[in-house]
Amino acid sequence: MRLATIIQTIQDKYMANVSVGKAYWVRRKAREEVHGRAIQQYAKLRDYCAEILRTNLRSKLSIIVDRPLLTHQPRFMRMYMCLDSVKQGFLAGCRPIIGVDGCHLKGDHGQQLLIAVGRDPNDNYFPIAVAAVEAETKDSWGWFLDLLLDDIGESRRWIFMSDQQKGLMQVFAEMEPSVEHRLCLRHLYANCKKAYGGGTVLRDLILSIAKAIYVEEWERRMNLLKEKNRDCYDKLMGVDPKLWTKSHFTFMAKSDMLMNNISEAFNGRILEARDKPILTMFERIRCYWMSRFAEKKKKAEKYEGSILPKPKKMLDVIATRSMEWNARWAGELKFEVHHKNRMIMERFVVDLLAGTCSCRFWDLSGMPCSHACSAIFEKGDNPEEYCSNYYSPTAYLAIYGKSIAPINGENMWPKVNCDNIIPPIFRVKHGRPRMVWIREPDENRSQTKYKRTGTSVTCSNCGQYGHNRRHCPNPIVSGTSYFIVVSYC
Repeated sequence: MRLATIIQTIQDKYMANVSVGKAYWVRRKAREEVHGRAIQQYAKLRDYCAEILRTNLRSKLSIIVDRPLLTHQPRFMRMYMCLDSVKQGFLAGCRPIIGVDGCHLKGDHGQQLLIAVGRDPNDNYFPIAVAAVEAETKDSWGWFLDLLLDDIGESRRWIFMSDQQKGLMQVFAEMEPSVEHRLCLRHLYANCKKAYGGGTVLRDLILSIAKAIYVEEWERRMNLLKEKNRDCYDKLMGVDPKLWTKSHFTFMAKSDMLMNNISEAFNGRILEARDKPILTMFERIRCYWMSRFAEKKKKAEKYEGSILPKPKKMLDVIATRSMEWNARWAGELKFEVHHKNRMIMERFVVDLLAGTCSCRFWDLSGMPCSHACSAIFEKGDNPEEYCSNYYSPTAYLAIYGKSIAPINGENMWPKVNCDNIIPPIFRVKHGRPRMVWIREPDENRSQTKYKRTGTSVTCSNCGQYGHNRRHCPNPIVSGTSYFIVVSYC
């Protein structure tokens, strides 16, 4: 609960004035009453991990402490959690793409929450593992990814998506070529917008370049960007195309997986848990996993058809677009597809037996493109029969089929005979703490604050646009009242 809400509630209910300091004290006491003292929760972490490992065999929970001398009490540094049912479900039916990101914890001891997420067959986020660390650094990210790869194995070629954090970029550079790395397009575009300005023309052009699925189309659209903004073109040419454009990918999940902000991976319940004490936070996340698996398993048993609802909706859109194309049979199961509009000179080769199209969309996504759908309709088949098993209800049930075992309360946890863990040292940053995070240029602002975007200011001194009286270059007219006129463009 926000501090202002607490003050207003007390004033309305008890008709008394409450200072900010008093309100802080009330909120802290309320948290201690509900969740217990945060310091005491660190001492119970080992018992909590032992209880989870007792009921969920082959799960991995790892705690790292800082203990320079044996005479010192162990001080908490990091904790990692990946449940076996979650891990097995991810390996059973999810695509080999993992997004990683981090966010601040709002407790009394700072720290960061790291998360790794995949996509399930119905194109929903699938949290795989979480960890609490002291900060987002190269060392902490390397530790987190090493534990994650140890859980899911390195037999498959995993594809990781992230933003351009320095520590994380260095870790992926050292891990190549065992894993493939891609960038979040939203962050890449935000950097270009910050450096070279925005606008719908530049935005749509950058997005179209990232969506280009074959190299010739990518080169053509990059030349258009070169004509519009040479500096932005040079910046994108300096980034390896394998990191951000589909034309150089070897595999992709779906177009929206590339486009979405990775921070959306933090489900609402996970974000709600980050302002709780350490043990309560991990327990909230575990309960979220347990409930989610039970609910999804119940839904999976009711699904009918060959593909799930969200992939089917996307396939219906693709099938509608296929009406703009003509397929000409070339023998066996090969077709030559051209556009009905003779002014459009594009032409593609579709092989239904191999499940490929020269545009590469089918190869990358596992779902027939509009050219392939045109050929499938010409043959008289259903496009759903040509979709990858990643989109099937069978894969969905394989992911959520194994339940997460519940655990007992704190009164029945096994006791681990070790020195109690104490909280990490909270390092206060210099200066006044920020009340809100630093938003991107295109990120939504508060609806309660006045926006100057799209407005022009008129000077009350000279009557000219573009500045106010305080910054007026003309002599100040004495006796003129001070006011600002704002007009909407």
